[in-house]
Amino acid sequence: MSYNYNKLALFDLDRTLIRVSTGHKTAFSIGFKMVYGIDAKIDEINYYGMTDQQVIIEVLKNHGVEEQTIKLNLKKCMKVMIDSYNKMIESDEVIALDGVRELLNELSKSNVLLGLVTGNLEPVAISKLKKANLDHYFMVGGFGTDDINRVSLVKLAIKRSIKNFDFKFDNNVFLFGDTPLDMQAGKKAGIKTIGIATGIYSKVQLESSEADFVLKNLKDKNAVLEIVLYTKSSERISKEKKKKQTSRNGISFQE
Repeated sequence: MSYNYNKLALFDLDRTLIRVSTGHKTAFSIGFKMVYGIDAKIDEINYYGMTDQQVIIEVLKNHGVEEQTIKLNLKKCMKVMIDSYNKMIESDEVIALDGVRELLNELSKSNVLLGLVTGNLEPVAISKLKKANLDHYFMVGGFGTDDINRVSLVKLAIKRSIKNFDFKFDNNVFLFGDTPLDMQAGKKAGIKTIGIATGIYSKVQLESSEADFVLKNLKDKNAVLEIVLYTKSSERISKEKKKKQTSRNGISFQE
């Protein structure tokens, strides 16, 4: 089959595409208790933007568990989390954020390949997408089961796009996310970053993390389409320039 995608849009999942899933948090606590015998919650740490593997490690280290012990049982903990979440998915409230479905429709119709870059374990992410009826939009991804490092997930999603869809990587990949860690991962992977202030971080905080573009939310699909469809492939943001804020159509640009 011949593909002709000229842009790749990668999306974080929680707080970027969907509202927070309480079931996912509960699955962590079940994993901590069943595998390590620890009563713990992920809210004990600043987990925003971390991969699930990293969250497990950081929470348990916070409870004095040795890193060697954590890693020895990490896969078992991940399996318990996946099994637990699958049992809760029917009762878990997973809702797409305002404007998300309309935007994904427009991007899909505009020959943009859509993918995920999420710290969620893959089966958990897929279950959430299906519950929110968003799964059919996404063709590729990098997931928390693939690697502990978010930069690696970005690179893996691009690699899978090239392998499976003959995508030509030429400064034409965009990463959407709601945390500074999302923006930093995109920068380190050499792609454009779009901060979405639908999580706990403000537009100012996302701008400070050197996001190329920052939006309040994804409701204004025309603003997103302007960025993704009309940013020239040869256009690059200079790191040497002094940064200043300009505004156009409600978009914040780093120049």
